[in-house]
Amino acid sequence: MKLIRAEFENFRFLRDLNLEFSTDHVRKLTVIRAANESGKTTLLHGLQWALYGDDALPGKGEDFRLHPIDWQAADGRRVPITATVEFEVTTMRRSASGMREQHTRYRLIRSTFEEIDSTARRPRSVVRLFALGDTGTTPIDAPEALLTDELPPELREVFFTDGDRALSFIEADAKQSTKRDRVQRAIRSLLGLEVLKEAIKHVRIAAAEVNKHARQIDASGELNVIATRLEAIEKDSVEFEGALDDAKQQFAAFEEKANDTEKKIATALQRGDKEKLRKDLEQTKRRLKQLDEQLAAANKEHSALFRSQALAHDLLAPVLVGAYAMLDELREQGRIPNTTIPVLQDRLAEETCICGESLRPGTADCDRRREHIERLIRDSQSADELQETITALYYEARLQAGGQWLADYRAVLAKRDELQTLRDDTGREYRALEQQVDAIPDTDIQGLRETLRGYRDQRDRFMAKGVTIETKLVGLKREREELTVKRDQLLREQKKGARILAELDVTQDVIGVLERSYEYITKEELKKVSDLMNAIFLEMIGADPEQGAIIRRAEVSAEFDILVYGPNDRPLNPDRDLNGASRRALTLAFILALTKVSEVEAPNVIDTPLGMTSGYVKRAMLRTAIRESSQLVLFLTHDEIAGCESILDEAAGVIITLTNPAHYPKQLVNDPLAVARKALRCDCDHRHDCQLCLRRTDAQVLADLNR
Repeated sequence: MKLIRAEFENFRFLRDLNLEFSTDHVRKLTVIRAANESGKTTLLHGLQWALYGDDALPGKGEDFRLHPIDWQAADGRRVPITATVEFEVTTMRRSASGMREQHTRYRLIRSTFEEIDSTARRPRSVVRLFALGDTGTTPIDAPEALLTDELPPELREVFFTDGDRALSFIEADAKQSTKRDRVQRAIRSLLGLEVLKEAIKHVRIAAAEVNKHARQIDASGELNVIATRLEAIEKDSVEFEGALDDAKQQFAAFEEKANDTEKKIATALQRGDKEKLRKDLEQTKRRLKQLDEQLAAANKEHSALFRSQALAHDLLAPVLVGAYAMLDELREQGRIPNTTIPVLQDRLAEETCICGESLRPGTADCDRRREHIERLIRDSQSADELQETITALYYEARLQAGGQWLADYRAVLAKRDELQTLRDDTGREYRALEQQVDAIPDTDIQGLRETLRGYRDQRDRFMAKGVTIETKLVGLKREREELTVKRDQLLREQKKGARILAELDVTQDVIGVLERSYEYITKEELKKVSDLMNAIFLEMIGADPEQGAIIRRAEVSAEFDILVYGPNDRPLNPDRDLNGASRRALTLAFILALTKVSEVEAPNVIDTPLGMTSGYVKRAMLRTAIRESSQLVLFLTHDEIAGCESILDEAAGVIITLTNPAHYPKQLVNDPLAVARKALRCDCDHRHDCQLCLRRTDAQVLADLNR
């Protein structure tokens, strides 16, 4: 199958665009040259929508608008959206002179209507297919059947590849089982193994019909019971296998949606999480308030120091030194502190005098001694007040250490300065958060996270459902084997059972042959794909194992894993151990090898395949892709083309340039004078520009910025 031409009407940025594709066997490359935001990805979506239908749109078309974004909503206005693709199918026909090629050209038209409002409501698209002949056009009934035969849905990512999503077979954010399933489905579909699977199903149906005859031999006996149960097992197995395929597809679909939502969240978070920033803003505001309160307390503490006794003590320190000396001298003389009264009062309480005589009432001479001591207490209490003042001054002077105020001042000042610094930093942080919040557009990250949780729940639900179904199938298989042995034994005991048993043996033999063929082809063809992928990959990245290259080889394992090996067969993780250019080369090598080994003539349409590449790798990837593909359509930016002009000179049969008029005046030199916002086409090739597509150089842009 080869693409011939395509036409789009009102499909997003492609309002009225016509394209032709090269069908030349030598110059088989078609190049769509376009800068970013000029319609490359939209064109890829449009081609997939035309050929595969609504399910090929991002998110299966859910919340994916098709009409141009700048159209204003109007009550009741519906816009027609159409994609037309002409393609040619080559089949081999046997004639009297031998095998010959027969070329049939078809025109496919897919259309729908969409409401111009916020919901972008539309019915499912309608597709019509016509065979084009010398005498006119002939409508084709059931066009989906022909399209499925020529372009199996499982191979959409093989034939139509987004360079930014080209890593779907090895990408890190996909589960290993998902990557294996993608590789397995692509290989088996492109090698036509689905035909064998269908044949196995049909033979099993035939075996089930033969099994029904066994019931008739022994209508009321054990053979009837066993045959009936085997019939039910076959029916249940078919249903479970269909349910398992559906569960796997649903799992993959929800995993893809979850991955896409994760990327949306990551993209939004790169610009800032507005909700999180607002929470941070509130926390920073509360921290500012706390710091202001602490700073006010520190200022009060600072002010109180200048009213403290410690300040007076330190200021009078030179004068007080002599007074301290005098107080120490009085203490040494025993005049301070005044401890007479406490001692005498203690003696009276103990009822024993210092001299050892008894002060207990009733003893000899007690009254005289007690009266004498009480008189001494009264005399001491009436002593000169100056001594009490000196005593108090002495003790207070001992509590006041010299230089304490200065230490307190330094501590308070350091605390206040630290708080002021924290307050200033927090204030700047608060203002920065305010600016970030103002700069971020409203993005419902919380809503995206809730959506992500929903997708993950659905994904996990279908994964659990698949595991349950697989368990049931294992049980049914074991039961079938046991019952088959019993049934065959009972048939041997019946006179009429020999013929039925022979028929069952035939069906089982055919099933065995088909299953062994299926596995053999898978194994053998898988090795061919693996070997060719390795050769293409090493050629693309310029890695020569004989010269000590780090990357030694790549393979598709028997478990359908794409693996890469370094020195000493050390496994390398394609997700993490390869650079971006090598990862793109690996995926492109797998796609090209798969197409080549299958000998299917089909286009490879790739959007920005040379991104993240340069120099030798970029040129090698381009040359190899041209050589290995039967029809190659590349959507390239100007930067991707740079350095590859000579290759395009040799291989490109058609080159078209698309321009976005909105790029004037910052990127385009001339005003395109376009009223509508749409992709504009011109026939400029990779070496020429016209009045429409001439772009400003980097030097011109920098010069304008510096003015």
